[in-house]
Amino acid sequence: MEILALGLALLAVALAVPVPMLLHEAPARARSPWVWMVLWQAIALSGGLSMVGSPIIYGLSPFGSSFPEAVGTAVELTTAEDYEALAAMDVHPWHIFALCLGLVLGAHLLLTLARTFYRVRRARARHRQMVQLLSTPLRSPSFGEMTSVPDFDAQVIEHDAPLAYCLPGRTNAGSVTVLSRGLLDQLTDAELAAVVAHERTHLRQRHHLLTMAFEAWYRALPWLPTTRYGREAVLELTEMLADDGALAEHGSDVLLRSIATTSTSGDGTRADLQPGDSGLITGIRLQRLLTRPRPLAWPASAGLLAVSALLLVGPTTLILVS
Repeated sequence: MEILALGLALLAVALAVPVPMLLHEAPARARSPWVWMVLWQAIALSGGLSMVGSPIIYGLSPFGSSFPEAVGTAVELTTAEDYEALAAMDVHPWHIFALCLGLVLGAHLLLTLARTFYRVRRARARHRQMVQLLSTPLRSPSFGEMTSVPDFDAQVIEHDAPLAYCLPGRTNAGSVTVLSRGLLDQLTDAELAAVVAHERTHLRQRHHLLTMAFEAWYRALPWLPTTRYGREAVLELTEMLADDGALAEHGSDVLLRSIATTSTSGDGTRADLQPGDSGLITGIRLQRLLTRPRPLAWPASAGLLAVSALLLVGPTTLILVS
């Protein structure tokens, strides 16, 4: 148990500092953003589990040789208030401290996630109400078939600045894409269609769930490099994935012109819900639209996916079967 706790602690440190510092600027992320997205999800989940599990397992180590046995013994002795048996097991204050630390940290992560979800949901609901009051439905003959798709709803707000963002709903049918009048005036029909396709990809792939999880992770532990780099990486990767969705229907030159005109805010789920975040238009994102790099070769993609699976399954398996 103590060796397992040490191993999880080392894994947590590795996933908290050096690994994200190496990955967040890796050029290969532009070649296969979906593979990089899976890897970042695995890093976040495995890092969080290792960070919480290490002190808990160390704190439970005097109660048994395996995690299930230790949990059962600790619950049984605590319920029976058998303090003599606890003393006989050589339970020291640092074991109790480590156990409490892990439980408090786990509760902090879960509560922060719930709080972030509640806050974003309320802010999005208020934003949706304002959009409904201040906007009109998009009607454009050039979209034709696009406006008849059930999961598509676009609203136009009377604002001179070129803006485009989306407000996710519980389903695609309840999601809204918001466009400004300034955007409609500056873009051609083809460029506007590319912007809409970009935003629809955000909605269809439910990017807001990914960004919300990493926003909560950052809010819980803002001093960790992995939470800061992870949030930035996921925001950038969701933009790349949305670009790929738009490129499936439109040319890169059209999408580039639309990006040059407006700043998309991604999925609209940042905690501040501020549209027009130009910081998401990164250099590598524009470069991949210009050069259209080839996806990673299948051995490299398979290797990264295997590492992701190992990160997801490994710590959990070790804890349960130790």
